[in-house]
Amino acid sequence: MCVVENGKVLFNQAYGVTDPKSTRRWEKNSPVQIASMTKSITSTLVAVLVGEGKLAFDDPISKYIPEYARLKMRKSGAEVRSPTIAECLSHTSGFPGGTMGSLPAGSPIRTSDQAGVATSLAKQGLAAKPGTKYAYTFRGFAAVARCVEIVTGKRFPEILEERLLKPLGMSNTTFQPNLELLKRHPRYAKHIAGRDDEEISAYLEKRKRESKGFVNAAGALISTPTDLVKFYRLHSVRGKIGDKRLIPEKVIAKLYEKQPGTRGYGLGFNLFGNAVVGHGGASGTIGAVDLKNDRVVVILTQAGSTAARPLTRRGMQLAREILAK
Repeated sequence: MCVVENGKVLFNQAYGVTDPKSTRRWEKNSPVQIASMTKSITSTLVAVLVGEGKLAFDDPISKYIPEYARLKMRKSGAEVRSPTIAECLSHTSGFPGGTMGSLPAGSPIRTSDQAGVATSLAKQGLAAKPGTKYAYTFRGFAAVARCVEIVTGKRFPEILEERLLKPLGMSNTTFQPNLELLKRHPRYAKHIAGRDDEEISAYLEKRKRESKGFVNAAGALISTPTDLVKFYRLHSVRGKIGDKRLIPEKVIAKLYEKQPGTRGYGLGFNLFGNAVVGHGGASGTIGAVDLKNDRVVVILTQAGSTAARPLTRRGMQLAREILAK
């Protein structure tokens, strides 16, 4: 758990062990799977590209992917308009709800590349008219990730690294962890313990070569507390890195506007109230930033959202107590 105010670390502590059967202590900056916290990072990359004039939040997905100009409703077969980038980032695209984990093992989405997944989702159709219903899903983010690839001419992980992660110094945030990150990752460390580094490196290279190219832009990043503090502080200082502006202030502010059809969701961000925004993850993670007071809280576990809820809830309460002093 890490608490930061105005760039100053007020609290940074790790607790417990990496696995119930292990005595290996959890490290303060352990890399973990951040699950749906990834959504906020993806939407922030989109904001970077919007600021550069490469995308617009109101652009229909069909502007970049032709199949989205021929969408139909799943049940009735009636024609329906394309969702916009904003609707995809706010879970009001009309796609049915669901995570990657809920897909059947043989789903073509699991074995296709970024372009193939986006096209497949269009052919499957929508469950609701865009902009009318909130349904939490990875699908809209997959469509937007493909739009990002089309306008930049680069794979999504590459443009994310180039335009957001590298400028922020988020060197331990990635879709494809290297050997050093795996050794520090609580979920993987026990599986590679005792294995030869060359063997593990060869395996990682093999996986990279065999990858079809699809990455889940809604939930597959690995990151660390230090990296995530850097990310959230970009928001608390309204899109600047030092004296350099990465995102225009009016553009980044769009991420925190409550979207039609939602109870309290912006573009890739949960709106917690009182200018506090952030996101949680199914792996048992949560991050939040107080936009008014430049305060950041990051709590990372790998216990799963249900098991971690007492920890994250108590952690957020403890953070409030620390900040009140």
